[in-house]
Amino acid sequence: MKPLFTLSFFLCLFFTTDCFAQDPYLTITSKDSINGAPKFKSSMGVHMKLNGYLDLFGGLQGNDTFNIGYIDVFGDDDETSLNVDMYQTQIRWSTFIVMPDGQKIKAIVESDFWGGNGHVRLRKAYVESKHWQIGQNWNNFGDEDLWPNIMELEGPPSGIWLRNPHIKYMNTFNDEKWKYEISLEAPQDDYFTLQEIQPFLDDTHQSTPDVTFAMTYQKVWGHLRLASILRNIKYKLNDEVDNFFGYGVTFSGKHTVDRNCFQFQLVGGKGISYYLTTISGFGYDGYPAVGNDFKGTLAFGGWVTYEYFFNEKLHGNAVFGYTRYSTNDSERYVIIDETEAELDYIAGDFRHRHYYGILNLMYDAYDRMTLGLEVDYGVKSVKFDGNIDGFYFDETFKRDAMRISFGFMFDL
Repeated sequence: MKPLFTLSFFLCLFFTTDCFAQDPYLTITSKDSINGAPKFKSSMGVHMKLNGYLDLFGGLQGNDTFNIGYIDVFGDDDETSLNVDMYQTQIRWSTFIVMPDGQKIKAIVESDFWGGNGHVRLRKAYVESKHWQIGQNWNNFGDEDLWPNIMELEGPPSGIWLRNPHIKYMNTFNDEKWKYEISLEAPQDDYFTLQEIQPFLDDTHQSTPDVTFAMTYQKVWGHLRLASILRNIKYKLNDEVDNFFGYGVTFSGKHTVDRNCFQFQLVGGKGISYYLTTISGFGYDGYPAVGNDFKGTLAFGGWVTYEYFFNEKLHGNAVFGYTRYSTNDSERYVIIDETEAELDYIAGDFRHRHYYGILNLMYDAYDRMTLGLEVDYGVKSVKFDGNIDGFYFDETFKRDAMRISFGFMFDL
C-alpha cells in the first residue's frame, strides 16, 4: 500500500524538450557581416533539469539513471527510494564564425554536473567546419540526431550515446540528400581485468583508433542512417599481449509528421559492448574462452520510440528496447569465498537479456519550460548453461525493476 500511495501522490505532480533547442538569452552578435551573416555569434546557455526518481522495486535505489545493467538478479532489496537532484543541468558555450571566404566555423564546449557528487564533467568540446570535426562529441557509430524524449537519462539499453575524442570527415556525393562520415575514434577497451584470478587477464595500452563509416539519407521528414565500426583491441592474457577484432553495424532512422515523431535504432556486432549504454563499463567487450583463447562478445539489440502531440502543449512518449549479449565457451576461475580464498571453475555459455519500456506525459507549461512524469520498467535476465567445478547447471535468473521519473527542463 505504501508504494501505491507514494505513486498516487506523484501522479498528481509534475514535470523535456530538446536540449538547447532555442538560442540562449545570453547571445552576442557582431555588427559586421559576411554574405549577409554575422561575422561571429557567441552565446552561453543553460539547460536546467530537475531529475527526480522514485524507485518502487528492483534494487536500483541510488542509481540516478534507470540502467537495466545494474539490476542485481540475485538481490531482494525492494525498498522504496526517493531521490531528487539537479546534476543533469548542462552549460554550453557556443561560437559561430564566418571566415572571409564564407566558410563557417562552429566551436562548442559543453559540461554538466554528472561527474560524481555534483562535480563538473566535460560532455563536448569540438571545432567543426564544413567537412571536418575535431574534438570530443557524439561517436560516429551512433546517431546524434536520435534521442527518445524521456525524463531518465540512460536511454534504451542498446542505445549508442558515447562521446569521445575523434577526428571526423564529412561530405556528400554531390547530392545533399546523401551524406557520408568517416572518423577515427579514440581507442577504448572494456573487459574484465582480474589479475589475481586465472587466466590472468590484464589491461594493456591500446595503439590503434576505432574506425567508423556512416552514410545518411536526409529528407524533410527525417533521415535513415547506416553506420559501421571496426576495432582492434589489445589485451594481456597470462602475460602475453595479443589482440582481437571488434566490428558492428547500426541502422537507425527518424520520421516526423506534424511534430509527431517516430525513431528507431538497430545494432549488432562483436566486441562492441563498450558502445551500448547499459553494458558499457561492465567488461563485456571480450572474455577468456576455453582453450586459452580470447573472444569478442556477441551483442545485438534495438529500440523504438514514438512521440505524439495531443495538442500544442501536451505530448507523450512510448519507448521499448531490447538488448542481448552472450559469451560462448567462456572459461574462468572466480572467487566464491574471499576469507578462505576459495575458487570455483566456471565454463559454459552465458546469455544476458535486457528489456526496457517507458511511458510518459509532458506538458510545455510555457516557452522554454517543460514538465514531465514518466513510468520506467525494465527486466534483466541471465541464463547460464555450463559446468561449475564439474557439476552441470542450466538455470535462468531474472529480476524486474520499476521507477517513476519526474522533473522539469528549462532553457536559459
